Amino acid sequence: MKLNPARLLAPLLMLCCSGCGIFDPRPAYKAADELAVVPPDFLFTRYEPLNRWLDTAVRVQIFDVPLSQVVHEPCLRGVNYRLVQAPVENPMIFIDKLALTRRQLLWSLAQDHQLHLTPVLDTPGGPAYIEIRSRAARNDARARGDR
Repeated sequence: MKLNPARLLAPLLMLCCSGCGIFDPRPAYKAADELAVVPPDFLFTRYEPLNRWLDTAVRVQIFDVPLSQVVHEPCLRGVNYRLVQAPVENPMIFIDKLALTRRQLLWSLAQDHQLHLTPVLDTPGGPAYIEIRSRAARNDARARGDR
């Protein structure tokens, strides 16, 4: 009786690879991008429903949307926004991520386009809106005033 080497190696291979996850039915990935680090004070609020909304991971598909209109995209709907100081430029935004938390997405937009975002609460303590101010526009206004 001749033994086939593949029959001998198959159980050994199964034993070795059982811990590597190659035979798992679904891929094991986390919902949010671990590299998208957000400072703890960004959009800080003690209002828990807003925190849950901000920390929910969503599929982000923003294709060629002007910066001024990006808050109307499906991944950022559910909260009102108020533009107090418009950005100097209005570039087209393109982001395609499997999953980001809304807080990570807003942090990325704020950093890339010099925006300051602040949650504004109404009297019962719930969120009224997120205020958007352009740091670049504020700096330009200061520079013109200094002349």
